[in-house]
Amino acid sequence: MTLSLCRFSLAFIWIYQGVVPKWLGPHEDEVAMNLALGLNESQAVTLSHVGGLLEVLLGLMLLLAGRRAWPYLVSAGLIVVLTVFVVVLAPAFLVSAFNAVTVNVAVLALSLMGWWLTA
Repeated sequence: MTLSLCRFSLAFIWIYQGVVPKWLGPHEDEVAMNLALGLNESQAVTLSHVGGLLEVLLGLMLLLAGRRAWPYLVSAGLIVVLTVFVVVLAPAFLVSAFNAVTVNVAVLALSLMGWWLTA
């Protein structure tokens, strides 16, 4: 039951974050974070779409993973990398509503719990 809750919660978060702010927009905040990499507007939008695809794929992998540990480790690693990206290149997003800190800590905790439950 606990593993299923971790798996479905993480899958929902990754799929939602891949579809809603990245594919259905992309949202101006997504583009702004990508512009912080030094990309032009078109490249920033393309990166949002590619990132959204990767997030959806990770969410689907979590749904299909069953009791495999590796998708949880990928989720944990990716959320750490994304958090460092925000801290270094777009720190203004650390204090915005529904900011990277609150969501990313929850994703990291669920990822580590899922990994621990599959080990």
